[in-house]
Amino acid sequence: MRDILLDYVMKVDVLAPIPPASTSYLRKVLCVVKPLPDGETGTITECTDKTSIQSKTNAQCWKLLDAGLNSVYVLPTNTLDIADILAETKYKFFTILIDGAFDTVEDFDYGNFEGVVGWTKESRAEMSDFATLRKNVGFYDLTSNMSENMYWAFGKLLSANNWRNQQYIEMPKGSGIDTINEAELMFDDRVSFVLSSEEYSHRLALFSSAGKAIVAPYLTEELIINLQSTATRFIQLNQPAYTPINASLLEDALQGVIDGYIERGEITYGEIEVELTGEQFVANANASIDEPKALWRLKATIKQGDI
Repeated sequence: MRDILLDYVMKVDVLAPIPPASTSYLRKVLCVVKPLPDGETGTITECTDKTSIQSKTNAQCWKLLDAGLNSVYVLPTNTLDIADILAETKYKFFTILIDGAFDTVEDFDYGNFEGVVGWTKESRAEMSDFATLRKNVGFYDLTSNMSENMYWAFGKLLSANNWRNQQYIEMPKGSGIDTINEAELMFDDRVSFVLSSEEYSHRLALFSSAGKAIVAPYLTEELIINLQSTATRFIQLNQPAYTPINASLLEDALQGVIDGYIERGEITYGEIEVELTGEQFVANANASIDEPKALWRLKATIKQGDI
């Protein structure tokens, strides 16, 4: 406790800032799986070990834990009409993985969920169609692999310290893709897949979301949350007047957030502008950032002969 004389000479009002917004949900995943025979359905459970997952399903989603995640949410269900369950759950997550045991996603109803959805099947055509929608990830894999490769890839992505595209990481199993023609077809359709090599074993040859870098939806969501959080904390702590100077200070604070992503190499460009309007209490903020990208392949030309 401070001395009374100090408080008498200088009375200090302490302003407690709003804590930064949490982005931990970006690294949380819900696994939608088939239940065990006569098993419970329709309830989301957080599981932290392989045994607890196997008590609910035969799905191999425990591979997410082996890949580095501390926990996963598991939803055993016989139907993909899960909008009501998602609306009522207390858990927050940005990724839904549909187990390959589901033959179709025609009845998939995710309500207002706006995150990434992954599904795996042994069908390039189905995965290509699925991967063109929203933030979807169509992951080609053999039925016999029981979606292990999809779970492993997402486990590595979501457990990493930074957002990285997981290019060419080693994978648990092959997917039967071992010729350049097959690989080219998968790449052209932006279907995520594993390529098997005699020398390098099984490698993640492509990992994308709706034809874009797999990290793109995660980085974009995280950046939005951090910008919103910074603006809220700045206004709450500073109680700024509606002046050009304060608009400039807020702009600097928000630009600092974007610059952090540039310094880490997660985006290459980003700029924000805050300006006052004729409307009291409201300022305009215009942000422009480039989309996170990934370099997966090179096309080279070699000239032979004298120069």
